[in-house]
Amino acid sequence: MYECMRCGYVFSKSEMEEFFKDYKCPRCGYRIIKKVRKEDIKRVKAI
Repeated sequence: MYECMRCGYVFSKSEMEEFFKDYKCPRCGYRIIKKVRKEDIKRVKAI
């Protein structure tokens, strides 16, 4: 999942490639996007 830095629209890579061949927001066409991280926290037991 990706998020546009201008409009805040969250979209998938396949949705982005459907409208443009390069990395742009499908809604507004802005080129600066970021990859959305999962909200799950991975806990590792200390040794």
